[in-house]
Amino acid sequence: MSRLPGLVPAELDAYQGRVYESIAGGDRAKDASFPLTHADGALVGPFNPLLFSPNVGDAVQQLGAAIRFHCGLSGPVREVAILAVATQHDCEFERWAHEPIARRVGVSDNQIAALRAGTVPAFDNEDEDVAAAYQLCAESIENGRVGDATYERAVAELGNAGVVELVTLLGYYGLLAQLMNVFEIGVPD
Repeated sequence: MSRLPGLVPAELDAYQGRVYESIAGGDRAKDASFPLTHADGALVGPFNPLLFSPNVGDAVQQLGAAIRFHCGLSGPVREVAILAVATQHDCEFERWAHEPIARRVGVSDNQIAALRAGTVPAFDNEDEDVAAAYQLCAESIENGRVGDATYERAVAELGNAGVVELVTLLGYYGLLAQLMNVFEIGVPD
């Protein structure tokens, strides 16, 4: 049970309604990877808390849409990073929402299990970009910084823009995990 009540569309003011529509009717709805609303229309996961402060919530959801749908990171790089953050924060919702997406984009069940366990996944030689991204994520999560060799490897594989997107992704999904953990938001029924 969440610490925040689920806000249904009829209860929203105009600004909250615009944020709601951006979430429930935008790129996330087109993607349809997981249900965005409960049966009563309240948003699931981290999205409901965003409606309580629509100025902040709108900025956060726009960042999320940019990271998830409009950046240059490959699906496997993105999803491995998200699942690394889910493990760091022990965020049940992020795992529930993103493990199926990870499978769909080619992350193996063994890699997903390793990420869930907090161990280093085995990557194939053709997954050098994913391995480099994972190494950067793991070091950043553990130390708050990355070493020169890790950084240079990530830039070689992802480019400067890709590394900026990856680090931003870590922060964004960390924020979502904190929202869900503080407000005790689990997976939908």
